[in-house]
Amino acid sequence: VTITLKDGRRFSDHVDFPRGSAPRGIEWADVDAKYRRLVPLSGLTQEKVEASLAVVHRLDAVKTVSELTRLLR
Repeated sequence: VTITLKDGRRFSDHVDFPRGSAPRGIEWADVDAKYRRLVPLSGLTQEKVEASLAVVHRLDAVKTVSELTRLLR
């Protein structure tokens, strides 16, 4: 990426693997922050946001996805 300022100065940087790309993966802290920022916009209570996020963290171990969908209503 190169940014050129009005005074002509240029700043450039290159990233081979941006955050969230397959080689770098994604951090749970990033997932948590985005979830907590966006899911409340659906009207869920803070209690349900936190409970559903806990299920997301252990999604590979839940018996049925209804454990999550029940909390998203």
